[in-house]
Amino acid sequence: MEQRIVKTIELENGHTLVLSDLSRKISEDAYVVVMQASMEIKIAKGLFLDTPLSDFKFQDILGVLGDKTVYEYKMERNFILNHEKDAVFNHMVETYIKNLGQYVAKPGFPGKFVLKEYKNRIK
Repeated sequence: MEQRIVKTIELENGHTLVLSDLSRKISEDAYVVVMQASMEIKIAKGLFLDTPLSDFKFQDILGVLGDKTVYEYKMERNFILNHEKDAVFNHMVETYIKNLGQYVAKPGFPGKFVLKEYKNRIK
């Protein structure tokens, strides 16, 4: 699947959100339109100011996740005609930014996401 970066957004929390087009042709005149939002999060103690962690807990998180993790969110629409592809993709980007963009930009989001990933991995 070819990834085409469409937009990068520097967020108020110091991270970079990357919006990509992962769409692929499925027939002569149609696409599966896929928009992906991703953000690489370097795991550092400063992410957990809302919920301070002990050194032991922080080291455990590093041991499970490594020194970084990636937030990813995908939206997909199937059987979109060629002439509608760009408009559908642009609408998906607008919808994501309007609905989730503000949430992932919050200062507490990276730390909460890392804790969620950690809990999911140790289950």
